[in-house]
Amino acid sequence: MHIYYGIPYSLDRNLGAEYNRYMNLLPNNDDWMVFQDGDIMFLTPDFGHHIAEVIKKLPDAGIITCKTNRIRQKLQRHNEDSPDILVHRLIAKDLDKKFRGQYRKINDNISGFFMAIKKKTWLEVGKFSEKDGKLLTVDSAFSKKIIKRGKPIYVMQGLYVFHYYRFAEGWNYIEHLTNAKEYRKRNSGKGMRDVRAVNRASRHIIKHR
Repeated sequence: MHIYYGIPYSLDRNLGAEYNRYMNLLPNNDDWMVFQDGDIMFLTPDFGHHIAEVIKKLPDAGIITCKTNRIRQKLQRHNEDSPDILVHRLIAKDLDKKFRGQYRKINDNISGFFMAIKKKTWLEVGKFSEKDGKLLTVDSAFSKKIIKRGKPIYVMQGLYVFHYYRFAEGWNYIEHLTNAKEYRKRNSGKGMRDVRAVNRASRHIIKHR
């Protein structure tokens, strides 16, 4: 059994296909993939050991997830919304000390900011939906399949990650879900304008030192 880590990203708004591509990369059916959103941060240095310890305790789990600061699913949320990363570092250390290796079984859809999934489980329950554009529902749809098949979902109580999750933009911000191809077309040339603006500002600073 090996544990792999991945941050799927789809230029074509087909996140389910990317999840499936990552799972297909696993060489053995007893290997695990830990899916992460691109805006999470581990705050304890031995997070990999912690995850492995829980996976060994729960080899037949449908999904294993963890706690975080910002997410709509309350069962995964530790209520602290401070913008200070050091506060979250202390929370992570405290939860690791108090609850390391402990977990809670839930029977509800989860957010996919962190999902540890065994390849065998993925094959048994059916793969992630590959409906184009369904970026916000891929994780919940898969967790529904897990629940329907009677496989348990667990939340690690001692592993806490920081989740940026629209901190500055607000809970309802969705601009980051824009089709990347459309974004590039709409903003063609903007990057060079930004570079030129930075260069002008740099020259101004140097001139007036």
